[in-house]
Amino acid sequence: MLKIGYASLKSPVAMVCHGNACPPDVGLAVLEGVEERDDIEALVRDAGVPAVLSFRSASPEGLMEASRIAARMHAIIEIDLSDRDAMDLIRTCGLLRLIKSAGAATSLRISPSAVLPKSNPGAIKSLRSAGLDLIHLDLRGCDGYATSILRSISDARGPGIMALSDVRSFEDAKRLLSMGADVISLSKTTDEEFARWLSSALRKFEDITGWYNAPKHICAGGDLRGLAFCCPPVKPCPVHGALKRLGITPEEFVRRKLDLARGTPLEKGDGTCFGSLIWCCKITKPCYMRDAALRRAGLTPKEYMILKRGVAEGLLR
Repeated sequence: MLKIGYASLKSPVAMVCHGNACPPDVGLAVLEGVEERDDIEALVRDAGVPAVLSFRSASPEGLMEASRIAARMHAIIEIDLSDRDAMDLIRTCGLLRLIKSAGAATSLRISPSAVLPKSNPGAIKSLRSAGLDLIHLDLRGCDGYATSILRSISDARGPGIMALSDVRSFEDAKRLLSMGADVISLSKTTDEEFARWLSSALRKFEDITGWYNAPKHICAGGDLRGLAFCCPPVKPCPVHGALKRLGITPEEFVRRKLDLARGTPLEKGDGTCFGSLIWCCKITKPCYMRDAALRRAGLTPKEYMILKRGVAEGLLR
């Protein structure tokens, strides 16, 4: 379903644990307090699912030794800076490079204020260059700002995003995923039955729709992946602002989308607004013209969304 570095996740749900095994149905076990343990191999083995070894403090030597173990066992090493509003970017990038030199996948748990593009414009690019695989954003307490924070960091096109938040329902999770999160991270106080149910529900959602974290439309406030569903920019609308954030002209956008459609079923679309499915909206938005074009092209809604996912990746590559 999803890969973080070399770790293959069967679910986009992670659960924070304190040195204990997590429910077997989640995608990632985030193991805290690892620096206090001398049995890291056993921790990873007993987790039962891909593990994130989360360090709040460790010497470079200790981190290097843990990274070698993590690389051998396909675990992820996480530096936890979530108790700080700012970070020493040079030191953090140095630690990430150290971990990567041992061959391990990397995660950084951090408060949003430390990486928001408006307050720290070069941070995400620097972290990505240092080899960061996953930004573990602690969004707890962000209340109504969590989705706008996610969109801003997603639009910076950095590493994958794991959103740690107080998720209590499928809709809570879907709201975060639709704004750019790749993984939902549940706190250690979350009920294990809920974690299992949410993992199962999101797997089924992926099976049905083909894109478990499909974005909202740009005109509904979605992140840049939503350009996959946009019409040609022929009138004043939010797509123009999105193209400025992406750094391309409307003419370049049209050319790139047509190039991505060429030779695929999305090239077809007689009877749709602009004569091609490449310009059509998300499958959850009712449209009889799109649906008729899908039937003529022999495309299921799931196949359509998988193709649109490829378009989003192509536009942002």
